[in-house]
Amino acid sequence: MPQYRDIFYVNPFVEAPQAIDSVQVADSIACDSVVPSFITSGFHGTVTPMLRMSYEILQGWNLALLGLMLLLIVLNKQLYPRQFRQVLSVPGGVAHTNQLLREWNPLRSFICVSFTLGYILLIALFVQKSCVVLSHDMLKYNGWDVFWTLSAIVAGWVLLRYLMLHFVNWLFQTRDTVDRQMSVQFSISIFTLIAMIPIVLLLLYNPTKYFVWMGIVLLGLAAVFRLILGIIETRVATKISTFYIFLYLCALEIAPIATLVTAGLRYFGNGAVF
Repeated sequence: MPQYRDIFYVNPFVEAPQAIDSVQVADSIACDSVVPSFITSGFHGTVTPMLRMSYEILQGWNLALLGLMLLLIVLNKQLYPRQFRQVLSVPGGVAHTNQLLREWNPLRSFICVSFTLGYILLIALFVQKSCVVLSHDMLKYNGWDVFWTLSAIVAGWVLLRYLMLHFVNWLFQTRDTVDRQMSVQFSISIFTLIAMIPIVLLLLYNPTKYFVWMGIVLLGLAAVFRLILGIIETRVATKISTFYIFLYLCALEIAPIATLVTAGLRYFGNGAVF
């Protein structure tokens, strides 16, 4: 008698499909209720259909958030076209930063405040979906509470970087260093936000680890690029040795990231940051 394999759905987050013997049967019905009537003999078994499981990590508010990010880009580009172009031109050289700082202060502008908020929300969404994909646990990590917790952690990371910049400015009595560094921060954050939107969108519709690592590589490249631009801008604005500037910016990158990683490990391991 030929053996017929059960029909079941495999979790796409799991790299190797589970053995068929481990599949739990949801219901069993007689074959004559599902097999077409033209089959009259030769099969006397039972069909054991499985209840279909949904493993989609996409939720409606995720697309609304991405739509808000796109609206934010269009709105700032239409309302502040010159300022928008100047912020994006900061990686082009010190001359662009000098022109920007002569005309307006990015720390007190709507364009940079709005993009910083969008950057925090988008990175929090990416981290949340990455936790879902890598842990294969939608019930634990795919809720609102986790998203807002991650948003608070990313916001704390951005605020810590800002406070450290002011502390170093006060410690070494360097003028314009904070404004230059924040211009670099805002510019790289906007570029990162624009590049991360399609990656997060692909991750929502194709929850695989490849898009997770793609996003991580992009964030790593943004950090390296931010470090290089920070060294160049700080070297122009101060007379401090390049070696000390390098150590200072490494500390600026490492300390907030170490704090963020520690808080994340404590939260996902113990359920609390403190």
